[in-house]
Amino acid sequence: MGSAASSSSSPEPDESISIADRINIFLGQKPLRMTNMLKVARMISDCTCEEKLQIFDAGIVHNICDMIAQSGNTAHKGVGYGHGSTRSRWDIERTVEERLAREEHLIWLLSCLTAYIYTISPDFSEDQIEKFVEHDHLTPPVVKLLGESAVVPLLEYHLKNDSVFDVSEHMEIYQGLLETAAAMATVPSLVPYLVKPYAPTAKSVAKHLVPKFKEIMSAYPNVLKGQMGSPDFRLIDFIHKTERYAEVVLNASREYETQLPPEERIRTASTARPRTTHSEVSLNRRSFDLSEERVDPSSDISLLYGKALKHLQMQTYRFIGDYGKLVVPFSFKKEARNVNPFSPALKERTKRIAKELASMPQALPLNASNSIYVCVDEGRCDIIKVLISGPDDTPYQNGLFEFDVFFPTSYPFSPPKCAFLTTGSGNVRFNPNLYNDGKICLSILGTWEGRPEEKWNPYCSLLQVLISIQGLIFVKEPYFNEPGFEKYQGTEKGEDYSRKYNLQIEHATLTYAIRDQMRNGPEYFKNVIQRHFWLKRHTIIEQAKTWLAEMRKDALEAERNPKRKDSVSFDTMYNPFNQERVIHSLINELQTMTCPVDQYV
Repeated sequence: MGSAASSSSSPEPDESISIADRINIFLGQKPLRMTNMLKVARMISDCTCEEKLQIFDAGIVHNICDMIAQSGNTAHKGVGYGHGSTRSRWDIERTVEERLAREEHLIWLLSCLTAYIYTISPDFSEDQIEKFVEHDHLTPPVVKLLGESAVVPLLEYHLKNDSVFDVSEHMEIYQGLLETAAAMATVPSLVPYLVKPYAPTAKSVAKHLVPKFKEIMSAYPNVLKGQMGSPDFRLIDFIHKTERYAEVVLNASREYETQLPPEERIRTASTARPRTTHSEVSLNRRSFDLSEERVDPSSDISLLYGKALKHLQMQTYRFIGDYGKLVVPFSFKKEARNVNPFSPALKERTKRIAKELASMPQALPLNASNSIYVCVDEGRCDIIKVLISGPDDTPYQNGLFEFDVFFPTSYPFSPPKCAFLTTGSGNVRFNPNLYNDGKICLSILGTWEGRPEEKWNPYCSLLQVLISIQGLIFVKEPYFNEPGFEKYQGTEKGEDYSRKYNLQIEHATLTYAIRDQMRNGPEYFKNVIQRHFWLKRHTIIEQAKTWLAEMRKDALEAERNPKRKDSVSFDTMYNPFNQERVIHSLINELQTMTCPVDQYV
């Protein structure tokens, strides 16, 4: 990194001046240059304790800490969505380049700080730690400056990231931060800054964030094992270093806390949602309180929902049988058949997909109000089935909507291919953005015009696509998603149209996304479907009864005012009698539903 910013023609400081003055000259260059910053780190590392104290007295350590704060403040702002015309010029390549340049500067500065505290390019072996056991240059003023610098807040910010994919795209910055944290951990007087949260709302770097980050990264080599071909050795090497840095930090924090009374110690965290297999989970009525007698319709089922479904959120299933033929319906059957996922030419594509999927167990939403489930083929990680639950307070509430996903050979330079499957055999259109032939209209997929920052680029991910579908399509008032209809929003006419549209969508949800899923849901999502509807059955019954009341009210008003019947058209036939019969049938099925856990006891 940094070759673009380097310059062999930059003037060298006079060798006759002091080390402190030479370092100040290098740090004062704009922009910072990689070759010069490497020299600074080496000079600092080679200094004696006395020379390091002179460097501190010269204000260099203070200057480095200030520069870290400045670089870190802009580096972690990220790239967000903007507003404005679809013709606005938004150069993502330039934005990413600027971010990477800031990260480079931050990496170099962290290297200098690590060299001051400990040594340059440390491996933290036992022999090395014993060699640098002297900390005479780390006087109380130095410790205070380092401990209260931006390093700990930067650690707290970055180590919250639970996306393997995102971390893999910025490994150098994470390595630089963890190296500095491990260097601080070798100094007893700096350990408290790592153990104690720096702010009331912050988390302990040593006891919470580092262990959790280590667990997430260490799980990557086992994710989709056998599907990746040759692993990403650069990422594997980073994971090994992360484990070593974490060991140094955790050992130092444990030693520090032995001197504290038990009530002042901070409990070491573990990942809140570990990835487990179905066979590892012991299921029974008592563990999840799923029995009819125990579940109160008005109770909060969020905790129960997470317990019952978290191990099913990421699954594998055999979509491809003998001779490489798909044994389940798949919208992109032809494309999948024409791709050899183990081709050397697609190696980088497969690694990228694997990194994204490894990030999903921690990143996918999982709660009673809205969740996303992913099922990957056992042998090919580019063939995926997705199940999205309709969010609360929308006409899609409690429904389960299925999608097919396939990664083209040009991925990630082109978006994944996605198709909508819950269409009632092509008889219903759930949304202006969802066609009954399975097409999904969304700018990130390249199927709809949008602002430049909303379109797909190589830095996007499948997770962003799924979140976009759930958040931008399954909305409270989908009627206004239709181009041109937004002009009616906030008007009496628009609200009436939207209410009638929602009434039909609610019926379609109850019929196709709930009743049909209960009766004929796909085998690969069978356990998810059964548990979801068992836990939500009381809510769905109330939802169905509310729909019946609203439908009868609307039908009565339509009889009084025949013009209202034709005020808006729908893809489904407006037939109150047939619709009511279907909903009564659903209510009966939910009332007689048996606990799905019984079959596993």
